[in-house]
Amino acid sequence: MQVCLVHATTRSACFELQTGTCYKAPAPFEVLLDGQPVLTGAETNVFSLYHLEPARTYRLEVMAGEDCGSLEFTTSTESFFVDASRFGLIADGVSDNTAFLQAALSSCPPGGTVYVPAGTYRTQSLFLCSDTTLYLEKGCTLLGGTDRREYPVLPGVLPCANEKDEFYLGLWEGNPLDSFAGLINVIHAKNVTITGEGCINANADKGDWYENPKERRIAWRPRLFFTNNAENVTLHGVEICNSYSWTIHPTYSCGVNILQLHIHNHANSPNTDGIDPESCRDVNIIGDYVHVGDDCIALKSGKLFLGVVKHIPCENVTIRNCCLSRGHGGLVIGSEMSGGVRNVTVTQCLMDHTDRGLRVKTRRGRGKNAVIDGLVFR
Repeated sequence: MQVCLVHATTRSACFELQTGTCYKAPAPFEVLLDGQPVLTGAETNVFSLYHLEPARTYRLEVMAGEDCGSLEFTTSTESFFVDASRFGLIADGVSDNTAFLQAALSSCPPGGTVYVPAGTYRTQSLFLCSDTTLYLEKGCTLLGGTDRREYPVLPGVLPCANEKDEFYLGLWEGNPLDSFAGLINVIHAKNVTITGEGCINANADKGDWYENPKERRIAWRPRLFFTNNAENVTLHGVEICNSYSWTIHPTYSCGVNILQLHIHNHANSPNTDGIDPESCRDVNIIGDYVHVGDDCIALKSGKLFLGVVKHIPCENVTIRNCCLSRGHGGLVIGSEMSGGVRNVTVTQCLMDHTDRGLRVKTRRGRGKNAVIDGLVFR
């Protein structure tokens, strides 16, 4: 049995068995860490470990009957451990913790980890800083507020003295339009990680986000997780649910890792795509479970205006060992793809009652740059 390291953070790590099966392992297996059992009865090709120590080398063993595999791996270094509860958090699910959580995130020194303990913390939009890790403990829930008036608006266009350099910030279905900030945002930041066994619940089903979903009210609906102009961003392990619209929406970013997330939106929730990289480069989507009310994974690169002005494709995307459940499409290209989509490899994915496995949307009016090239679906 061969096992490899997918990604290691300061306090967690993600691994993958090299098998010929889709998503699920051929047989249940046990995981030992430095000789001690830490995971029993595991059933998926991708698995993770948590509560590790920073900058430490471990020996991992995987055993399935007489078949076994092993490797050594080292966790990342950590400069500071920041316990967010010291910033005044109130874990009652009602009190507004936005300022307290943002204070912990903004105060964390480079290389540090912000730790959120078990409890339910209501919050609106949070913005993560470069060179930091957010660790959500098992039993921790970040619960989105339901009042749209408490969410900041990201302007569609930020003007510049040089008009050619204007910045497109808020995005809605492939156009630069005023949109509410996501619950978690990574903008102009690099080397950012979110990991742990906690939950990010946008709580959108408890608000008015699904009423007249194609109508702009103050601004367009937010995403649960949003990046813009970010570099080396990792989402690992956490449960993510009840998004306002598209759930995971990285834009104009490179080096994006989306690893063993459990994404769940109601089947009738409007436009709640699972994972939608838009004009991103070097994206790894590995080991994820996605059950949503629209497309499970959709690769995008903007509508005609952004396709002409920026001409940034979505490229170098690896999708592997995912379970894509009940969505409209397992993997969808577009329809907003005026910048093109290229070099995409999809392997060992289980399509569980999706309307389609692979869907390529060849909609008219996307422009001459809307070229799809190098798609491998195996």
